[in-house]
Amino acid sequence: MTSTESATNTSQTLDQRLAEGAIPTAQALSYAITLGEALRGMHDAGQVHGAVSPVNIMVSGTRLELLPAAARAGGVTPYTAPELLQECPADARSDIFSFGAVAYEMLTGRPAFQGDNPTALAEAISHAVPPSSGNPGIDLFLPMCLAKEPAARFEHMQKVLLELKLLAVHARRAEAPARREQAVAALRSELQQIETCLASRLEAHEKTASDTGRAASEALDTLREQLSSLGAQFAAAQERAEQRPSSVEQTIEAIGSRVAHAEQGLDALRQAFATYAEKTVADLHDLGESLKAQGAAIQLARKAQAQTDNLVEGVVEALDLLQSSVLE
Repeated sequence: MTSTESATNTSQTLDQRLAEGAIPTAQALSYAITLGEALRGMHDAGQVHGAVSPVNIMVSGTRLELLPAAARAGGVTPYTAPELLQECPADARSDIFSFGAVAYEMLTGRPAFQGDNPTALAEAISHAVPPSSGNPGIDLFLPMCLAKEPAARFEHMQKVLLELKLLAVHARRAEAPARREQAVAALRSELQQIETCLASRLEAHEKTASDTGRAASEALDTLREQLSSLGAQFAAAQERAEQRPSSVEQTIEAIGSRVAHAEQGLDALRQAFATYAEKTVADLHDLGESLKAQGAAIQLARKAQAQTDNLVEGVVEALDLLQSSVLE
């Protein structure tokens, strides 16, 4: 029998899982496809299961395993095909009916047929029509499994699987806009964060540059004042030199030393300012390159999302064409 990996210690039967409520559509369709593949393998081998029900199905995460049927001791269940109530032998189409009842319950969270006692349950199986699942595509698919007359059901599991895969593709396609909106929202949020960060960093750099420029301007003004003072002192020294020729040489040397020291301080300040300006330009360049890279990454993500959407649409069209060919 075709099945997924053996159940692990965390596995549970499908009826235990269904006690928690309906299974999300995409997961339920995936489970149904796995179950259908298992039944198809049995039918292709000339066998039937005869007792498909949640108690004979193990699930673990995304995996599902159809267990062999226990000894068929009779007894009506919500998954018993109508013809089996008339003591007809189980066949592939009775398995398809049971499969449809299980699929209905996975998708809706409620049994397709209910009754307070075996007689009422048998009456519901034989005559009642399950309520709508709320999904038009599923409501077209399930009646072809749950038809009262075996001849009105799908002829074989291959056709069931084809319809299921079309439904799964359609479900993924329907979910794509929501995922796309989530991706766009995430990209917008990331862009906003990047813009905020860049604005903050640019503001900080601008403030630092402004503060540095103001400090440099104040320092230059101070140096100018010092130079002016030195000039005045030099002039005064010259006057004193005329009066005291013996001290002229010493005074000139002292003033020259102070002027040289002031010029060295001015040169150092200019060099520091030039270095900081160069670093600021480099940082701004790095920020620009980072912004370009982020923009390129965002465009690539958008392009990848668009390509994914196109691929899903192409698969849907291909499956639609295959379905039309099979029907013809």
